[in-house]
Amino acid sequence: MTRTCTLELYSRNLDQYGTAPVPRDATAQAQTIRQLLNRRDLASARHRSGLSRQLGLTDSEMLAVAYLAQRGELRPAELGELLGLTSGAITALVRRLEDGGHLVRSRHPTDGRSVLVHLADALVERAEAAFDPLVRDLDDLAAQLEDEERASVERFLAQVARVSESHAERVLQRPARRAEPATVPGLWG
Repeated sequence: MTRTCTLELYSRNLDQYGTAPVPRDATAQAQTIRQLLNRRDLASARHRSGLSRQLGLTDSEMLAVAYLAQRGELRPAELGELLGLTSGAITALVRRLEDGGHLVRSRHPTDGRSVLVHLADALVERAEAAFDPLVRDLDDLAAQLEDEERASVERFLAQVARVSESHAERVLQRPARRAEPATVPGLWG
């Protein structure tokens, strides 16, 4: 007997158009919502990965850009924490982005010992142009909703974002599992 993985439940039962049949009970409806959210997450990851290549960035650099676009400016250590990077890794990432003209460092206004990083205007313009078709399509979809529907969707998605951020934070707090060294067969055995 095979065991069904919870992750598998996110993506099964979608028809050829990517929509699920309307379930009748709350459990099935919740499963359909999870499937659609997962589908959106996967599409978003693919979209971000494609745009990162167009912008000449690695996936990690693009994720840093996304956090800075959302938050405005951050200390490098804060950005590193969001990305789950060590201090050495975030220093290298910030340096690459700065050397590429994508990021600007400035002195912290109240703590002269630390710096803040924010996106360079040129990158913001390029990223806005790259994301514009998706933003327009999403705005068009939102405009098709009635005011009450839009408010319900907004409340639901805000709760989904909070829960997802909470789970991401919890997972990042767990110690990383070290991979076992591979056993390489030797010449004698």
